[in-house]
Amino acid sequence: MNFFGTDGIRGTFGSSLTERTAFLLGKSLALLSDCCIVVVARDTRLSGERLFRALSQGVYDGGGNVINLGVMPTNAVGHFVRKLGGDFGVMITASHNPPQDNGLKVFDKYGVKLCTSKQKAVSRVMNSLRVDNIQSNRLFEPVFYDIDNIYAEDILRLVDVHLDKVSVALDCCFGASYKVAPMIFERAGATVAAYNNSANGKEINQGCGANNPQFLANKLVEDPADLAFAFDGDADRLTVFERGKLLPNNAVFYAFAKYFEQTSKLHNHTVCGTTLTNGGVESCLNKLGITLARSDVGDTNVFAKMVQNAIAFGGEESGHYLLGEYATSSDAIINALVLCKIRQQMGSLFAYTKELREIPCIMRTIPITQVNQSLATDIALTATTSRINSLYNCRVVLRKSGTENAIRAYVEGEDIEPAMDNIVATFGG
Repeated sequence: MNFFGTDGIRGTFGSSLTERTAFLLGKSLALLSDCCIVVVARDTRLSGERLFRALSQGVYDGGGNVINLGVMPTNAVGHFVRKLGGDFGVMITASHNPPQDNGLKVFDKYGVKLCTSKQKAVSRVMNSLRVDNIQSNRLFEPVFYDIDNIYAEDILRLVDVHLDKVSVALDCCFGASYKVAPMIFERAGATVAAYNNSANGKEINQGCGANNPQFLANKLVEDPADLAFAFDGDADRLTVFERGKLLPNNAVFYAFAKYFEQTSKLHNHTVCGTTLTNGGVESCLNKLGITLARSDVGDTNVFAKMVQNAIAFGGEESGHYLLGEYATSSDAIINALVLCKIRQQMGSLFAYTKELREIPCIMRTIPITQVNQSLATDIALTATTSRINSLYNCRVVLRKSGTENAIRAYVEGEDIEPAMDNIVATFGG
């Protein structure tokens, strides 16, 4: 059994994800490295503390030790694995998913999420272990002292942006960024209005955050900030507003790519997107002399493509942006600070990306059922994709979700409506 999906191990706590899973992961990581040190952080979900204790008990049983970062963003795990000399890192989070879900994102000693081969190696060890009892009276390590301040100082030293006289609004969605994000922007000199900035794990991602931008849009009606940013539960996704107006994610991607090209920070004039990156983005990048390489969906796949091809920037339409100069995974706080720097140097983000033209597209999620299960294999999805492409003037991407029992359908081009109708009819969606 492979425990890993598109982005770590994820599921509904108490059913598809349990304390037993966390224990198995912890013990497996410890067994894979002598005198293993595992750096652990979590978001604010109520199940996070229980998963932390089970994970830690597994690490201890395998002969390792744990460094507890407490509630911190996902990229902080990768950052402190490198800084503190850890062997592995684990972020306990279900990212943008609802409060009842949780997950385990795993990093190697380089601060990089585990590649497929390493995931399989960990899964093999997890499958080989027996668990009789994970109860323990052991006292677990307290949160690493002053970790918020250390991370804030490291990030501000890294990005080096000064935001005097800049007004910034933040939607922390009751998630991992609730404390450290306002701290960082205030120390950068910005005037900050922070919303949903408490450790209320019951409300994480609920009607707020990067996947629910209407909350922040409503707040900006009466008092539009110069820039506003919404984070998701673990602060790796970002939604951007300028003067109260939503900047599309493709425009954010384009702004990063254009800026890094103009400041000579793109290796080989190439950036990395995914199979879902809009063709209009690719066309406009080409006009700037920038080549778009494409990976499979998932920031782990994007990062792997970046490493293989010495690419300094990559991202996904979902709001993940990987800035290789600054981090080994998507950090929405870093990304927001760099966007502030771009605006300071280049002017309005809308004006800076005004030439971008997206090709019309549609995305749908189709549940996998007993009726259509035979059509959800890789071979069948490839065949359906070829058939739809031959019938309509469009580009089609069909893939199985890594986090849900569903098919993700993406269509762009002239015939998107009839093409998507055909896809939905094929799968009985």
